[in-house]
Amino acid sequence: MEKSRRHLAGRWCRDLGMGVRFAVGGGREGWIRTALTALGVGLGVAVLLLAAAVPHAVSTAVARDKARSDTFGSPSTAVTDRTLLVAQTDTAYRDRSIRGRLVRADGDRPATPPGVPRLPGPGEMVVSPALADLLASSDGVDLRDRFRGVRTVGRIGAEGLTGPSELAYYQGSDRLTDVRAGTTRIASFGGGPDAAFPTTDPQLLLAILVGSVALLVPVAVFIAAAVRFGGERRDRRLAALRLVGTDRATTRRIAAGEALAGALLGLLTGAVVFLAARYPLSGIRVLGYGVFPSDVVPDRRLTVLVALAVPACSVGVALLTMRRITVEPLGVTRSAPPVRRRLWWRLLLPVTGVALLWPMTVGHTAMVGVRAGAQVVAGTSLLLLGVAALLPWLLDAVVSRIGAGGGPSWQLAVRRLQSSTTAAARSVSGITVAVAGVVAVQLLLAGVQTNDLPDPLPGPREHQMVVAGRDGELPVAGVPGLYERLRGTTGVRSVYGSLLSFAGPLPSEGRRATAAGSPDAVPDPPPYRLVVADCDALRRMIRTDWCADGDTFYTPPKAVREDGTETGLPAPDAPPVPRPGTRLAVSPHAGSRPAAWTVPRTVHTVDTLPSFFSLHAANILATPGALDPALLRSPSAEFEVHLDPDRPEAVEYVRNTAARTDPRLTAMPLWDTSTRTGEREPELFDIVRAALQAGAMAVLCLIGAGLLISVVEQLRERRLLLSALDAFGTPRRTLGRSVLWQTAVPVVLGLALAVGCGLGVGLLLLHLVGKPMLPDWAGIAVLTGTAGAVILAVTALSLPLLWRLMRPDGLRTE
Repeated sequence: MEKSRRHLAGRWCRDLGMGVRFAVGGGREGWIRTALTALGVGLGVAVLLLAAAVPHAVSTAVARDKARSDTFGSPSTAVTDRTLLVAQTDTAYRDRSIRGRLVRADGDRPATPPGVPRLPGPGEMVVSPALADLLASSDGVDLRDRFRGVRTVGRIGAEGLTGPSELAYYQGSDRLTDVRAGTTRIASFGGGPDAAFPTTDPQLLLAILVGSVALLVPVAVFIAAAVRFGGERRDRRLAALRLVGTDRATTRRIAAGEALAGALLGLLTGAVVFLAARYPLSGIRVLGYGVFPSDVVPDRRLTVLVALAVPACSVGVALLTMRRITVEPLGVTRSAPPVRRRLWWRLLLPVTGVALLWPMTVGHTAMVGVRAGAQVVAGTSLLLLGVAALLPWLLDAVVSRIGAGGGPSWQLAVRRLQSSTTAAARSVSGITVAVAGVVAVQLLLAGVQTNDLPDPLPGPREHQMVVAGRDGELPVAGVPGLYERLRGTTGVRSVYGSLLSFAGPLPSEGRRATAAGSPDAVPDPPPYRLVVADCDALRRMIRTDWCADGDTFYTPPKAVREDGTETGLPAPDAPPVPRPGTRLAVSPHAGSRPAAWTVPRTVHTVDTLPSFFSLHAANILATPGALDPALLRSPSAEFEVHLDPDRPEAVEYVRNTAARTDPRLTAMPLWDTSTRTGEREPELFDIVRAALQAGAMAVLCLIGAGLLISVVEQLRERRLLLSALDAFGTPRRTLGRSVLWQTAVPVVLGLALAVGCGLGVGLLLLHLVGKPMLPDWAGIAVLTGTAGAVILAVTALSLPLLWRLMRPDGLRTE
């Protein structure tokens, strides 16, 4: 028994080896066929290797980001010669984010962040290479003005950056004096919670999983199609083998060996393409993190799986294909009687996928645990593979019913499709699966990114900015100066400013208990939100018909429902209405002894307007004549800045004005989606959507390359027929249009099926997360337009070969 098994294994090895020798030593025709197969397989393998490298690239970037973390300091951290103060000064420049930090050492040997050998002193900064290049370029003129007077003394190393294109800097400053909002004291960099993935949002993870399936399943379909590229020369060689006495099983194994040669060369081609693609990838960002070429390393287990699965797939597909082909000594027969395609087993795939996903919609508990994630991947894969399985049946059903009408080019294309719908469906199935998957993901992202809460902010937001300083970052004495500088900034039309703090009972009046901390102690009432602003700014915050310097207003807080809307009733935990003559402590939590303020005799009760100012719950709004701003301790400052619509560069001018005043000030446009309330990780969702859109375009281009290879291979097989048509006087434009129709009909049918099935899959996924259906028709149009461009490109690139094959000398034979 063991001897028989060894003998069978030896026969398999000999036959496969003979097929490999035929593939690489079969002359020019054999080399062309093997090269086409290797190119198709190599492109698919490169995509799979890039996908296998994403986890390592993201985890490496996350680890570098964690190693430089500086947000986990403690107020109780003792001052030593190793500690330092750190303040976040993140900013942006022309829609590019810039990570910034102000630092000040407490001693002679302060801790340094990764990639920075020496902490910069006051007036110095170290920058990332990308930021250094931007500052030195003509595009960085406005950004250089933001760092006027700051000297660059070094570069941040790669270990301190999440990617080569990241804009980041560390700036030394003597503004940092103590720990407060936005400023922490740390003894070392790094730490924080472990995170294997930069997001834990279950709906976003669902979109990423489904998107990965939608992009990788077409690649697998494409590889399976690439190993089936055939050729007339191979058929004659197989017939010759049968003539010398080779049996059918041996013939099939030799044909599988030829496919194996193309697959093995495809693995090498894919490895080369993957290594070459790592360097262009350094310019992209994955989930907000950059990618160094050295980070693009595929997972070892996934690499081994690809290296074993691709050759095994090539052998299996070749053997399965040869079972439907009769190889006899006098030739190869493919023209078997037409077999009616069965629909039931094709519907079984999507039905099974729905059966896997539907139970998860109960209670909307999707994406909880690895098992649920595997169930989503399996269900989505079956749904998308069902689309690929339905396409041949649909194409056969449509083409078989097309009549004999139309011009000669249309008739030639239809006749070709009727004679071989399998080859046409095989070439287009990858596009169909890719479009269906991406349509489903776009529908899912559009649904989960919708805000269920009403938007409380006013419109329009365009051409408005907010400049804000947290608790005490901007001294009260410096507020008028910043106000004037903002008003004088180029491109600014108007500025409205306010100071925000709190007011509460005086310490001597805040307790009615005999002893602090006793069981009978009465807790302090909730503090009032205190706003000091002039009448121009107050009119943008409250509903009032009158306002004069010296007025004071009170806005009673309203109770809110679970969906965020107000009920119109007073909030149950609202502080009492301040009575005239009541003495309140201004900024009671600022640390120093608070100043006392007496509530004026007249306090107007008003309602608030939707505003970008930080108004919350209960508020006392006072003009400077009613409450001297100098009484506030460490207040927050906010400015609403209105820009000239004709000066788009005014955004950068305002940022520069704020940064020159104090780099800790925040300056952000109000039309930036990241400033809206109620939305969940908008930037990350946009990143995922853009990544999936780019991945879909790449997969469509990949499948377009495979479609071109398939068309070229079919044209080479039909060179005798093409030469005969040319000899009979058939115009070249007729044959060119026939190639266009032959490519367009399967793609159009596939796109129609893909959009319909993609909407169905997306609707099921939205039901999984309990979100409404909001189709992204613009994204679908871009996707289908790209597929149409692929059709035209394939036709245009195949025309030179078509013209070359349409020669009468092609009828000569030996």
